[in-house]
Amino acid sequence: MFGGAVRKTCWLLLLLLALIAQPLAAAAAEQGRVAVFPFQIFSGDSINYLSMDLQKSLRDRLTKEGVSVIAADEVNQTLRSMNQPLDLALARKIADRLGAEYAVYGSLTKIGSRVSVDVKVLDVLGIRRPQTVFGEGVGLDSLDDMTAKLAREVAVLASGREQVAEVEVEGNKRIEAEAIRAAMKTKAGGPFSTIRLNDDIKDVWKLGYFDDVRVKTRDSERGKVVVVSVKEKPTIKEVTVAGAKAIDAQDIQDDIGVKTFSVYKPDAIKDAERKILDMYHNKGYYDAKVTYQVSDLPSGDKAVKFDITEGEKVLISEIKFEGNNNFDADELQDQMSTQGSGWFTWLTDADVLEKNKLEQDTQHISDFYYNNGYMMAQVGAPQISRGEKGLIITIKIVEGPRFKVGALNFSGDLLFSKDQLQEGMKTKTGEWYNRNNLREDLMRISGAYSNKGFAYVEVRPQIKEDLKKNTVDIDFTIVKGVKVFFENIVITGNDRTRDYVIRRELDSAEGDLFSGDTIKNANIRLRRLNFFEDVQVSTTKGSSQEQMNLNIKVKEKRTGQISVGAGYSTQDSFMVMGSIAENNLFGRGQRLELSGQIGGKSTRYTLSFTEPWLFDRPISAGFDLYDWEREYIDYDKEAIGGQLRFGFPTPIYATRVYTYYKYEEANITDISSSASAYVKDQEGWHTTSSVRGLVRRDTRDQTFNATEGSDNSVSVEYAGGPLGGTNAFIKAIGDSGWYFPLFWETVFVAHGRIGWVEQQSGGDLPMYEKFYLGGINTLRGFEYMSVSPRDVQGERIGGERMLLFNLEYRFPLVPKAGLTGVVFFDTGNVWTKDDGYDVGDMRRSIGAGVRWLSPLGPLRLEYGYVLDPQPDEDTANWEFTIGSMF
Repeated sequence: MFGGAVRKTCWLLLLLLALIAQPLAAAAAEQGRVAVFPFQIFSGDSINYLSMDLQKSLRDRLTKEGVSVIAADEVNQTLRSMNQPLDLALARKIADRLGAEYAVYGSLTKIGSRVSVDVKVLDVLGIRRPQTVFGEGVGLDSLDDMTAKLAREVAVLASGREQVAEVEVEGNKRIEAEAIRAAMKTKAGGPFSTIRLNDDIKDVWKLGYFDDVRVKTRDSERGKVVVVSVKEKPTIKEVTVAGAKAIDAQDIQDDIGVKTFSVYKPDAIKDAERKILDMYHNKGYYDAKVTYQVSDLPSGDKAVKFDITEGEKVLISEIKFEGNNNFDADELQDQMSTQGSGWFTWLTDADVLEKNKLEQDTQHISDFYYNNGYMMAQVGAPQISRGEKGLIITIKIVEGPRFKVGALNFSGDLLFSKDQLQEGMKTKTGEWYNRNNLREDLMRISGAYSNKGFAYVEVRPQIKEDLKKNTVDIDFTIVKGVKVFFENIVITGNDRTRDYVIRRELDSAEGDLFSGDTIKNANIRLRRLNFFEDVQVSTTKGSSQEQMNLNIKVKEKRTGQISVGAGYSTQDSFMVMGSIAENNLFGRGQRLELSGQIGGKSTRYTLSFTEPWLFDRPISAGFDLYDWEREYIDYDKEAIGGQLRFGFPTPIYATRVYTYYKYEEANITDISSSASAYVKDQEGWHTTSSVRGLVRRDTRDQTFNATEGSDNSVSVEYAGGPLGGTNAFIKAIGDSGWYFPLFWETVFVAHGRIGWVEQQSGGDLPMYEKFYLGGINTLRGFEYMSVSPRDVQGERIGGERMLLFNLEYRFPLVPKAGLTGVVFFDTGNVWTKDDGYDVGDMRRSIGAGVRWLSPLGPLRLEYGYVLDPQPDEDTANWEFTIGSMF
């Protein structure tokens, strides 16, 4: 009897489950599987890559809407095997073969900036007529929102579920309804789901703005209307900070994130308390205490008050090391930015304990050991204790044995010989093991393979220690992967700059073999154009494993520039220099500049134009027209002229050759009766017709305040002879500047210049073609053009030989603001042809200054002190330049 009852009960349960499962199965069947096909692209632009991108985007969004979608690779592989153009009949056929109930395919049309997308939803069995959904927008950036809307509409058509007609919000006073809707997965036009609504309630609650969230629904002719009812939390009406002296109270309020009229969140108040403590700890106030009070206002809002007891400032008095048997404390301390109290720590705050910085210092010490052979070294977490004079930091170290590099081997996919791979490596047999060198060697080998097209190369060092010999054998195992080609080059963000201006700076085009250097050089060249605030060069996977897309995203900046400078000297009195320039004329990359200099004794105007790519080839061309007047002590000079310029690339990286032709008419007038015979002989018109050749290699990372690289050039100018004119000379100038990045983001700069000029038969060498030094760009501290040979009357007449050296040490003052400090030593002189170069007769100066990439443009303010002033010279001089962007 009992067994029969159990069997009947089981049968009833099975029958009940079957009855429940039947509608669920029907609903699942009703939803159906969907096959999404690549989109057809109709546009004059090169945007065919969107065919696959739209397919993937729509497929991903349909999946998020709860639709079962067949894998894109499966759809695309079947489509390729049919070898037919995609149409309605073929889409139905493929979807049926793949077991889908619906086929989704469409097209994108772009005319100008207008973009439209048409999507067709086909019932494979033909029971329903094909349905079409449509979207349009402006620019490719609108595709993301457009695809999201289309996916919701397609999901409704493919699922058979009831549609959401509208999402209403009630009870909100301060929080925008759109902010609430944005947190919900349920959208107007999408399928209705009670499960999704439950998730929506949780997501709206997580916003943290509400004490209560409820959802109700009602029916309408267009589908379900979802109503979200909320009860908002109170707001903070008042925020006060009491007891703050070392830190401005307003700065505290700005940083803690608790603002007036923001929603009251207890956790946010607690977090603000912790932030205030951190602010004081970072200033050295480790005894500071913070409490807060929250009170109710009659309006129902909240008032928050933070009470601070600062205490005394506590700094780091000592840093101790334990277990450092092979390196003394000074060597280890040099690896750290955290310092004990000293003479200059009040300026740098290096003796203030910052735990994040101390953790980085610990890692720097570990790196120091690993890079000196101690590959098993262990550096413990810093221990902080309180002493009589301040904080004591103790760092315990277990150095372990020191290892040298043993045998080096290369295995796997070898494209190069072992000698070629080992050439230039920093890791060498018999030297101390250095982890940093090993990393650089791995990058070098990977770079060599990536430049051959192997973008996914893997270089794995297999390290084998010999504890008896204290050596490590290293086997570089190389897995080259597949050869990769650039499929698409996608440029975005260039609203003004034309695509071809960016593309011509690239080493590669669509279809070319992948190259790591292409990506590196693209970043450098685009930044050096100085057209963009930011340049991001990245890669994404293409339509197959052998294809890769190169993505270039730029953020344009204002390229028009107004620069203004001023200075003072005994020769020119007060001077004002200015220019107006457009560095990216009409978005074509051309440069047009009008500049002028007006002083008490000189006036100069120049009009310049440069086309960097003549006839779409990397040949620059341009011209300069100028009018220059200058009043000297014994004479006046007026010069009118112009020059043509051409620049040519070379096979050597970052090296170009330039040629110039100059024609100038100069008039020497108003010669003083007391002037020397040399000056009187030059009265009247002088004509210069010359050609000049220049070779320049510039690898600097940026033109203003460069931090690495070099800038080197050699030029030779020939005037007179068959070119005509009254002047005849040969002038040669060599210039070299090197930039070395050092510790703590500092930079050492070494610059040198040498000049040589020689008069030729049949013409003159005028004074203004000779060399002079002095001023902010040569010998700082000396007045402009004041360093020169003199005649018997003491007049500066210029020299035929010139030598100049500048040494600088640059250091960040306020890195976030771009403010840099500089100290310098300058030395140089100018000699006559008869005296020749004399390194024992060099003028010298020292000084300091600041440089700032200000909102008005690059600024230089520098003070130079002359170490060997002559009787008629000033001992020091201030000079500055500043620019403005528009």
